[in-house]
Amino acid sequence: MTKATRQFQILLAEDRPEDAELVRMDLKEHNVQCTLQVISDDAKAIELINGLDSDPNAPPLDLCLVDMHLPKRGGEDILKRLRSTQHYAQTPVLVMSGIKAPYIEEAAAKHAALVFFQKPSTVDEYLRLGSIVQNLLRKRPGAA
Repeated sequence: MTKATRQFQILLAEDRPEDAELVRMDLKEHNVQCTLQVISDDAKAIELINGLDSDPNAPPLDLCLVDMHLPKRGGEDILKRLRSTQHYAQTPVLVMSGIKAPYIEEAAAKHAALVFFQKPSTVDEYLRLGSIVQNLLRKRPGAA
């Protein structure tokens, strides 16, 4: 008898539809069983986090993928809010950016992001993201 695995809940804060689709394809390619909620700006992501944190029946949030260059204030505000919540402060975070800059990696480390992923220039290189996500999720409750 095989043990059933639950669907992981992943929040993707990404404003570029093509990058969000690459993430979706990558997770599917790596057989990551998840519900992927894509939010395209930091204010809406923070609103979602606030709603989840205030709802005692909200599902777990297993992983946040955060693009640091979002409209309005940026991804760091999402990280600040996530880390200040009652229920989601320990949620694993993977920070993404199209540029590699010390200030981005410093912000990621400051808010306890587990991984910094520089968005690559080719689809094939992007496929590394799926294995990184798999490794992060293996450590979550309910993982097979």
